[in-house]
Formats: sequence, C-alpha cells, structure tokens
Amino acid sequence: MTVSPALRRGIRSCLADLDEITTLYVSQVRTLTGYVESVIAERDVHSTAFTTLGLMFRQLGGERLEDELRAHSRAIGRKRVRQGVPLESLLRAVRMDFRFIWQALNDRLPGEADRLSDDVVAIWEVVEAHTTSVQSGYMLELGQVKAELEQEQAFLLRRLLRGGVDDSQLHVQAAEALEIPLTGPYWVAVAHQDAAAGFAADVQDVFPTAVCLRLDGVEFAVIAGTSGVSGVAGSSGPSGSSSSSSSSSGRSGSSGVSVQLALADLQVGVSQSAATLSSLSEMWQLASELAEFAVPGRAAVLAQHWPSLVVRRLGPVASSLAADALRDFALLPSSERDLLVEAVEVYMASGSASKAAGVLFCHRNTIMNRLAKFASVAGLDPTVPDDAATIKVVLAAARGAEVGRP
Repeated sequence: MTVSPALRRGIRSCLADLDEITTLYVSQVRTLTGYVESVIAERDVHSTAFTTLGLMFRQLGGERLEDELRAHSRAIGRKRVRQGVPLESLLRAVRMDFRFIWQALNDRLPGEADRLSDDVVAIWEVVEAHTTSVQSGYMLELGQVKAELEQEQAFLLRRLLRGGVDDSQLHVQAAEALEIPLTGPYWVAVAHQDAAAGFAADVQDVFPTAVCLRLDGVEFAVIAGTSGVSGVAGSSGPSGSSSSSSSSSGRSGSSGVSVQLALADLQVGVSQSAATLSSLSEMWQLASELAEFAVPGRAAVLAQHWPSLVVRRLGPVASSLAADALRDFALLPSSERDLLVEAVEVYMASGSASKAAGVLFCHRNTIMNRLAKFASVAGLDPTVPDDAATIKVVLAAARGAEVGRP
C-alpha cells in the first residue's frame, strides 16, 4: 500500500493519541442499541476498540497486518454473538470506524486535509475489509450458537418426551429452552409425514403462541392452556358445522374439545390434555400414533381412533380376538359381510336403528335383521354397549390385517 507523506504523519499522530480517540469512539458506540453497559463491560468495549483502531492505523501506515486484522475482526463478530449484540448494532458500530479515522486524521493535519483526498479509498478499503470480517465471524458464530441450541433442544426434548422423567429441574430447563410455559394444561399436535412442510405455519395460524418444534424429523407443536385461538369462529368442525360457540372457550385454552376443533382441518394427530410437563411424554406419544391415521383435511383424535390404537397396542392379542370373533363371519359371502358391517357401524355411530335406516336408505327392520345376523355369527351384539366396544376393536383389527398393519 502506497502511503502519502500527509497520511503517514497523521497516522503517527493518531497512534500517539489512540487512547483519546478510542474514548471518544466508545462514547458514541454506547448510544447504539445493544451496547449498553449491562451487556458489554466498559473495559471490553474500550479494549476492543483500542486494538481495532490501532491495527487499522498501522495497516494504513504500511504495515502488513491483513491477516492479524482479519483474525481480530472475526473474533469480535464471534464474541458479540455470545454477548447478545444485534448484528445491525454491531455493523453500525463498525462502520463508524471510517468516520472516526477520517476525522482523527483531519484533526491532526490542520490545513493539510486536502492532501488526504487521495487516501480516502485506502482508508475505506481497510474499514470495509474489517467490516466484512466482523460480519463473517458473527455469522459463523451465529450458526454455531444455533447448532448448540438445536442440540440442547433435542437433548431436552428426548428426555422430556421419551424418557418420561419426573424431574422438576429438567422441567424448568425444558420450559426455558423450548419456550414452553412451566404450567399446563398442554396439548400436543403432531404432523402427518405428508403434511410436515407447512405444519408450523398452519398451526400458528390458529394458535399464534403455539411452540412448534422438531425431533428426529417429526414436526410437532405444544399448545399451552394460555395459547389463544385465532380465527376459529365460523370454522368447520369435523362434521362441517360452525364451531363459533367453541371459539371463546378455545381462547381461554380451557377446553380440549376447542383445541381439537381448531385443528380439525389439518392433517395432524391431536392428543388429549396433559396436566403437567411430566405427563407430556404420554400425550406426545399419543399424538404421534394418531398422526398416522390423519388424512388431508381432517385431524385424528382419540375419540375417533381409539379402536385402532387399542389394536396397535394389544398387538397379537387384538388379532386373536378378531380371529375368534369373526371365524364364522368369514364364511359368509363378501357382499353379505360388507352389508352387515356397514349396518353395524352406522348403527353404532348413533345407537338408533331408525337413524341408521335413514342413512342407508332402507327399512328399520332391515337394519335390525342385519344387526341380529351379525350378533348370531360373531357372538357380539351391537345393541349391547359392552359388545359394541369390543366390536369396534374387532373390526379395527380386521381392517389392520387386510392392509398389513398389526
């Protein structure tokens, strides 16, 4: 770098007065957002500025300090990330360097300022290289901090959701790190794998304060009792009817039904409520299992899919129950089996033979005859509540066997 005689004299004078220049610089930096003394100590700001300005003056004076200044600048960026200084504030502070260097040189060369005009580009290049390195270091450290945060979140999530650990200290740490309220109730919504892409935005459209998280590729949200429902009034519930009456209770977060109605149009699994963080793991597991049964435009909830969950959790026991109950039923022609199952399921949905007849466009006696035939073949009477619950499990197990599910 070619240095003019005027610039060389000005630099020598600035280096002699470096502490004074630094003090003035620091007083200006302190006015920037993020540079209050409670965040960064006075000694830190002054020491950093003293070293930075010294390196830049010496480089402008002809010393080969590019590598040293670059390393120092990147270290500043990394350090300020850890101190919580916003990038915008940091860059504003760094870009002040040009003004201070230029002003300091002019102040120390009275009557010779015009002789520095040819040095403006050199001064600007040094400051810009410094700025670029600071920003580079900041972004590198920001990525590291983000990775550390994600690692911490994953660790806490695994302990909280998979370990079933009843540890009050863990709950405090998890609540703080994951930004989850320390007190419940909580609901968990887990995205079906085909609906993961827009899951967070979709959930937060309804629950703006829902905490959306990710664990091992699974997208899910924790909805706390204090989470407000946005835009639920007039939305359609599972049956397509308006759910405006449930909107107000959803806003208070006190109704699990409202949470489920608010998410009814999303392809997600929605849990029951968890009273405490220690029971959140069970609700996360429940919502994860339910998510597999969700279809586009319709969430899966326990009230509708409990038979399938029972089948899954009972495993071979459920398969054996179905095989025993349907052994003789399987001997009937497939068309007759379909009619009997249809009648049984429509009847159990309401408990009324007349309503079932209306849905299936047949006579009430036809429904009663089909229910009786099913009872005689399967040994389970759909009109008896205890038997009806068993039938739901049996039919779910039979369907699971047809599609290769346990």
